[in-house]
This record gives sequence, structure tokens and C-alpha cells, in this order.
Amino acid sequence: MAKPITGKTHIGERREKRANGDIYIYERVTAYDEKAKKTYTVSQKLKGKIKQGTQEVVVTRPKKNKGEGGIADATRQHTGLTDILEWVGKASGIDDDVRASFSEGDAAKILSVARYWIGSGGNTLPRLESWQVMHPLPYREAISEDVYGKLFKDVGRNEEGVQCYFSARAARLAESPVLAFDSTTVSTYSENQSETRQGFNKDGDGLNTIKLLTLYSVKAREPIAFTKQPGNIPDVISIENTLTQLKCLNLEKPLI
Repeated sequence: MAKPITGKTHIGERREKRANGDIYIYERVTAYDEKAKKTYTVSQKLKGKIKQGTQEVVVTRPKKNKGEGGIADATRQHTGLTDILEWVGKASGIDDDVRASFSEGDAAKILSVARYWIGSGGNTLPRLESWQVMHPLPYREAISEDVYGKLFKDVGRNEEGVQCYFSARAARLAESPVLAFDSTTVSTYSENQSETRQGFNKDGDGLNTIKLLTLYSVKAREPIAFTKQPGNIPDVISIENTLTQLKCLNLEKPLI
């Protein structure tokens, strides 16, 4: 005589051997489906595992329930691009290094122009003054054409401030830093640039070029120093000049 159907569930154990030899042990709850005339799995839960070559059952950690651990004290605030750029300037130390290398007024203008170029996708500078109205920048006064024209002239002549900034960025690198050296040519129609020459033009457009050499920190993923050279100087000589100039940065065993 067959056993009567009670509708109750049965708790059993199932073992599953994985490809690496570990055996996973599951607690399985089953019940009998009268219509289908077969047993089906109600639920299954991992209890532990037996590592290959051992007999001991390692119990798995229980999952945390949602909300377990108390109520989080969270706040929400709105922020914008200029807030993010301000944070980047502080976190990277760029703001501090610029202010340590130039006068307070010039430093504020330099940081403002840089944030404008990043925030506007490289728009031309005549639009800066109107953009500045809706975006707070380190330099609070209007940056007109006369203001940024004088800034570029003063900074271009302030080689001490430029090299001081490069040294400040280099001082933030760890010992034996890994640096990437990039050499590229910038084409120009201008006849007033002293470095423009007819040489190897990497764009192949036949124009006079200026060679721009840049050193990047591989770990920080940011430039630490750059220089311009006449466009007709070969890359081999550019590299030799760069290695000589590296001595001024006082880097400890740099790898280029």
C-alpha cells in the first residue's frame, strides 16, 4: 500500500563536485507535486564545502539581509563642473604648485584660464569673460582680452616661475619614477614665432613647425614638464637635450 500524500516538505542534503575537486554541500527542501506525480525542489541553500584532499566541511558565511547594519546617514547635494575641477586642483596639488610658483594674481588667472579651456572644450579665449559670469573661477575679476594678453606675456618671460612649477610637480613623484617622453610637432602659419622651422613635419602638411616635448608621469597620468624647440631639430637630439634638462628636476633614478 502506497504512503499517503501529506503535502509536507522534506529537508535533505545534496553534494556537488566541482572541476577543481571541491565538493559543495547544499541544503535542499523538496515537496511532492500530486498532479505531476513527481518531487520538485522548493528551495536550495549553500551550507559549506569540502576542499579537495580534506574531509572538513568549511561553513560558508551567511548573506547579510538588506538594511542590516543600521540606517545610513546620507546626504545629497548638487555639484557642477567647476566644483569638480576645483577638487581636482586641490587633490592633485596643481593649485598649490601654481600658487607657489607665481604671484597670487597670476596664479589665479592661470588656474581660471585652464578651467575655462577644460570646461568649455577648448573654446577661444574671447568667450572667457562671458563664460566667467555663470561659472565661479579663482580669479574673481573679469578676464578680458587685455588681462589674458598681459598674463601670457608675463608668464612667457617668467622662466623662473615656469621651472619652479616643473620642479614642484617633480617633487611629488615617488622614488625611481617612471616617465613617458613625447615628441610632437605643431604646425603653424605664423611668421612671428622664433622656433618655427621647416623640418620633419609629423602631420605632413608642409607648414613650418614648432617641436613640443613633454614629460608625463606614468603613475599619475599627467604632464610634469614641457619645453619648445625649433621644428628642425631631430628627435635623437631632442631626447639628449631632455635627459640633460632632467638633472634640473632632481629626480631620484627616473626611468624614461
